[in-house]
Amino acid sequence: MVNTLKDLFLALLNATLILVALCLFLGWKLASTVEGITTSFAEKVQIVSPLKEEIRGVRGELTALRSDLSSIQTNGGVTDSATAGRVFAALAKLDQLEQKMQATQSRISEITESPDALINSAIEKTADKIADRIIAIRGCEPST
Repeated sequence: MVNTLKDLFLALLNATLILVALCLFLGWKLASTVEGITTSFAEKVQIVSPLKEEIRGVRGELTALRSDLSSIQTNGGVTDSATAGRVFAALAKLDQLEQKMQATQSRISEITESPDALINSAIEKTADKIADRIIAIRGCEPST
């Protein structure tokens, strides 16, 4: 009886140690994979930085164009009302364009300065997809 209990205890201890080792190994592999993905993602986000500079240059050109149009309108370079109306419409379109460019530039700045939000979003979406697949494999899909 004592030998049987001793053997059961050793088997339980052995199985527990094997499970702990397996969990540690899988956790280590998961952590290294997540670290690799995070590094790769951060590098890819930095590719967007030249876009930010390009948008800044385009905004500068738009500002220069607006000032040229304004100077034409105020200096009397426009003689008829139709041309003045077109210049005014062009100025309004330039304002809209600059607002869109500014919004785009701010979004790009947010992405390049803090890619954590994108990384978290990607991890959450991946986790949701994995959970859906596991549920589908188990046959526990909700009825539709």
